[in-house]
Amino acid sequence: MKRFSWFSLGIAASALLLLNASDAATVVKASRRFFGFSPDSRHYIYLESTRNPVTDVPMARLQIVNVATNSCVENGCIETEYDNSASNISNRAAEEELLRRTIQLRQTLRLNQLKVGISLPIISRSSYPGGTEILQVRVNNQTDPLQIRLEQRYMSPTSPGGTIGVERASMRLVINSKYSQLTLGDLNNYREAVKKYSIREVRLSPDKRNIVVLIDMIQPTYEGVLQTTFLQSFPLM
Repeated sequence: MKRFSWFSLGIAASALLLLNASDAATVVKASRRFFGFSPDSRHYIYLESTRNPVTDVPMARLQIVNVATNSCVENGCIETEYDNSASNISNRAAEEELLRRTIQLRQTLRLNQLKVGISLPIISRSSYPGGTEILQVRVNNQTDPLQIRLEQRYMSPTSPGGTIGVERASMRLVINSKYSQLTLGDLNNYREAVKKYSIREVRLSPDKRNIVVLIDMIQPTYEGVLQTTFLQSFPLM
């Protein structure tokens, strides 16, 4: 193990004080169990899990969305809700619980035969004050790039009146193609316990007609931040 002098440690500590709190925080990333499109490209499933950094209780989350309507199918977006006595349960067991609860639904939608789709290359990414991101992705070589703009708003846990609450953030996607524009989400729709959003990946369905955007949703914890996944989807314009 390397040893550091008190002088070096003091310099490191001073440097850390200059960092933005969210940048210096410990980031815990949820582990992806599996993901993919149904064979008909109409639905998308995403299963991930992590552990509460304080209680060590597992947290699993499943999302099954209708790609064309950008909405959860009925009883398709669920998560575990264990109490603090569940620290002996494994992440795999928590994931399996959600799979058992949705077995009939997944069979109906043929989500036991997943197609991963095509990860679209991001040819440019720009970031702006306030958390706005603009990506251009290449769908195919015959069309102009598709532009996806993520806009977001953040509300601190302390309101103007001084009341302590929880961090909240809202977001929307604005998708621009050569001939049309589509907006998903509402900047007035805040989600509690969220600090910010960032686009991680863009996937094209196997039939090349639908897009799923995988978004990192950064949530505060007692010891840092938790990175989970939020799905948005739309038909290719």
